[in-house]
Formats: sequence, C-alpha cells, structure tokens
Amino acid sequence: MRITGNRLIDVSAAATSKNQSAVADISAQVSSGLRVGTPSDDPAAWIAAQRTKLRQAFSQGTGAAVAASRDRLEVTDNSLGAIGDVLSQIRTLAIQGSSDTYNADNRAGLGAQVRGLFQSALDSANVRGTDGEYLLAGTASLIAPFDAAGVYRGDAITRSVPSGDAVTDGTTIAGSALTAASGVDVLPLLDRVATALQNNDLATLLSTLPDLDTAVKQVSLARTQAGGAMNALDATTSARTALEASMQQTISKLVEADTVTAASELAKASQSLEVSRAVTSHILAVLDPTK
Repeated sequence: MRITGNRLIDVSAAATSKNQSAVADISAQVSSGLRVGTPSDDPAAWIAAQRTKLRQAFSQGTGAAVAASRDRLEVTDNSLGAIGDVLSQIRTLAIQGSSDTYNADNRAGLGAQVRGLFQSALDSANVRGTDGEYLLAGTASLIAPFDAAGVYRGDAITRSVPSGDAVTDGTTIAGSALTAASGVDVLPLLDRVATALQNNDLATLLSTLPDLDTAVKQVSLARTQAGGAMNALDATTSARTALEASMQQTISKLVEADTVTAASELAKASQSLEVSRAVTSHILAVLDPTK
C-alpha cells in the first residue's frame, strides 16, 4: 500500500490534534482539581457523585434540625435548673417558717419572699425558644403553658426529630413533668407555701414540706431526661458528622483529580504534543517541493 504525502500530513495532523486535546483536558483537571466536571467526562462517576451529594444535603438538613432541638433542650434544662434553685430556696424558707420561734409577722415576711420566688419560677416555666414557642408547653406551644396560678395548660406530648435513617424521640420536655401526673403540681405548691406563710397557717405549711421534697426530685428527674435527650442528640451529631465526612471522601474519589498523577500525565501529554508537532514540521519540510 503506497502512502502519499497528503496521507502522511493527515495522519500527523490528527496525532497533533489528539495530543492537543489531551493536553487541554489534563490542564483543565490540574487547574480545576476535577477529573469529572460534567456528565460527559464520566457518566457513571458523575451520577454516583450527584446521588452522594443529595444524601449529603439531606444529612446537613437533618443536622440543622438536630442542632435546633439541642439548643431548645439546653434552654429548657437551664429553665428547669432555675426552677430547681427556686424550689431549694423555698424549701429552706418553709422549714425556717415552720419553726416555733417564728411569729405571724416573721412568716408574713417569708411569705413575701416566697411569693417573689414563685413568680420567678413561673417565668422560667413559661420560657420561650428563639422562635417564640413556649418550650414546656408540649405541642400547644403557642400559648403560655402555665397560668398565673401555675396551673399547667399544655399537653404531655413530646417532639421527635429525624436523625439520619432513624428518628430520635423525646427531644423536648413537656411541662406535664411539673404536674401531679409526675408527682405534685410544682408551681401551685409554691403558691400554697407562700399563702400558708402569709396567713400564718402553720398546719398547711408543715403539710407542704413532704411535697416540696417530691417537687425537688421531680424537677431533678426532668433535668435528667433533658440531659439524656441532649446526649442522644450529641451522639447523633457525632455519627452524622462522621457520615458526612465519609460521603465527602466518596465524592472526592469520584470527581476530583489526583494532582500528582494529573501533573505527570500533563507532562507526558505535553511531550507527546511537542513530538507530534516536530514530526509534522519534518514531514512538511520533506514534502516541500521548493527545497
């Protein structure tokens, strides 16, 4: 088979064009850091990367919900802690006021203190989150859960939050934890202590002491539940963070270029391009009829 000069030129030009394309592709990988920038680069890898990115986005959305629930629980726990502190103070005042050494005026003074502490506890029990919802109201979170007398008006339903492939239950504490359903009606009890002191009603005051002990334990249990829920959300966050890191590694392997390998391939492709250009120049020189 006789190879003509034009055929040699065509073959050489095709080789040069191919090498130019290879240099351009690898240069793009080196500059962008991506091996797969468009579906046409590697359809299978591109599709797998997009699916992983969707999972990653879902996980991040879940993470935001978990973080918000964690923040709400922390505010709730602080509120319960404040109520617990008030309970301890009122219990001390009640024991003090039950002493035979106290008269009606002394007890009335203690009653005024307890009344102020009761209002502080009521304010803590009606705490709101950053979104304006009442945190201890259960699902009835648009109205204050405790009325002026400390009577609970919410429900006992707690919320759940999606956490990856599962659902974490009990990510809120309902105000029912401070009612007779869990021991005693904590806030009305404080009001009763204040009234007994102000009325110099020693018999009623003495009857509140065991209930105050129950209330202290009740609030402590509610805080334990809040702490447990926060720990569960923290564990969820740790697992989600590890999962997202793994997904990011998967995406990187699918679409990112190995810079060392890409640089080496670029050097080889550039060398091949220079060789093909030199061959083309040589062929053109040999076939030039003027020489």
